[in-house]
Amino acid sequence: MSLRGGWKLWRALRRYRNDKNLEAVLHMDWSKSPDLNVFLGDIEDRLHGEEITKLQQKQAEYLALQNQINPHFLYNALEAIRADALLADCEEIAETTEALATFFRYTISNVQEYVTFSDELDNAENYFTIQRCRFGDKLSLELEMENEELLEARMPKLILQPLVENAVSHGLEGKIEHGTVRIIVENSEQTLFLRVRDDGIGMPEEQVERLNAQFAGDSTTVSGQQRGGIALRNVNSRIRLMFGEDYGLRIYSAAGIGTECCITLPLLSQED
Repeated sequence: MSLRGGWKLWRALRRYRNDKNLEAVLHMDWSKSPDLNVFLGDIEDRLHGEEITKLQQKQAEYLALQNQINPHFLYNALEAIRADALLADCEEIAETTEALATFFRYTISNVQEYVTFSDELDNAENYFTIQRCRFGDKLSLELEMENEELLEARMPKLILQPLVENAVSHGLEGKIEHGTVRIIVENSEQTLFLRVRDDGIGMPEEQVERLNAQFAGDSTTVSGQQRGGIALRNVNSRIRLMFGEDYGLRIYSAAGIGTECCITLPLLSQED
């Protein structure tokens, strides 16, 4: 190697000691030092080969994790339980097991970004069937929808069920008497309104104000454990990220009377 080449290599090493930027050293023009050019090219190939190997290892680990939570095993096990229940003439157990399998299939395996309101309603009804296994006839679910065409309205997946779950878990679970969850679907020319109303224990005014401030994006009001906070905030955040700040979730409630969660979405058809 020439004196000039040695000087260039010394400068390159000094640069590497200063900024640790190996790529910059490797991509320098070493064409006038053929042996050094081949040597550094081999280093670059080895480095890139190690990166590819690491990526392949990570992919293998990811696939192994997926296999650990294989949903088909769950579905097959639930179907076996359902079959045994039918043979034993336990129709309620069979119905609950079928609802649980369908619920998991929808929430785990269906990766569609948009679904119809009919799909969301089916999923909420399956969730309610599962909950009736715990509460029996203490709970009922009702639907109010004058415009049946709204069954085909498009929306992000897993919007409705978290609202129904919130009504059951935080509104009706602590109520002694019978409780009702009512799903109300309305629309204007460009907007879809989904309301989930319960006649449960309700919330004090200050808690409603805190939640609504969070839904509106006021980070200064974030607090600890609140009624339905996490699931509802996730739903609200997804809607606002996808459609903008004109859409989202708002809560209306009164202690001892009940709670209503209202979601506004753009009215989307199959063609949109």
